[in-house]
Amino acid sequence: MNLRWCAAATAADTAARLALDSPRYRDEGGVWWTVAGGRWQTWRADAWHAADPPDKVEGPASDLPGAPTESPSPRNAAGSPELELGPAIEAAVGKIAAAYGAGRLSSDAAEAASGALYAVEDDGGIWTVGLRTAQWHRFSQGRWQQVDRAPDQSRVVARDKLEDESLTAVRAALAAFLAHDELLPEALSKSWLPPASAAHPMVWRATHRVPPSGLQAWESPVAKSQPFGSLSGGLDVEVLERSGAWAQVSRPGGTSCWVDGRLLVEL
Repeated sequence: MNLRWCAAATAADTAARLALDSPRYRDEGGVWWTVAGGRWQTWRADAWHAADPPDKVEGPASDLPGAPTESPSPRNAAGSPELELGPAIEAAVGKIAAAYGAGRLSSDAAEAASGALYAVEDDGGIWTVGLRTAQWHRFSQGRWQQVDRAPDQSRVVARDKLEDESLTAVRAALAAFLAHDELLPEALSKSWLPPASAAHPMVWRATHRVPPSGLQAWESPVAKSQPFGSLSGGLDVEVLERSGAWAQVSRPGGTSCWVDGRLLVEL
């Protein structure tokens, strides 16, 4: 699955523009989200619940716009030209991962960009840095293994030296690696497996109206806390939950707050 990160507000606007039917997203903690009728909901306890969205979400690249590309840096992708190969690979992988996290690259594009970032040792071992964990991995005998160090620079074979007659075994090891199905030690993003049994999310539906005088809004139903804002008079809301005189209401767009439920006008 080709994935991308995007600001939640932009994702909601794009979902509405593309008329996406219950799109699936997830946040940095792996929690699943969707937006329907302009209302954000999260998957919790085998059901969708209205909630304020996170700052950004991850989802299919086809459903999300890319962030603006930054102006090119005057330095090369590895940072400083004087860096040895190991630190240069670490720096380049870090930049690619950061571009993915900022939404400038999709997961497929980021993984393709990192595909040539590896070092070859004189014993045929292939080394690279994982995009997700930023840890070194070594490919040997047909599999990747995470290691706790970078390759020994004195044993790294320069690409232009691979034609040396004494490096036949190294070339064979490199050819076997390039023919392998897993050229990267780890995927940039975890497997994309939205809740299979999730029913379509609830569409926002107004149940009450704010009185003409308006209502103060709280983040939680605690009388001693200070209101953080107010709802305009005449605004339609949906009551999600009640706690004594308090009512948690959802506004168009999915954001919610607590108000004095006794003053709401039922529709």
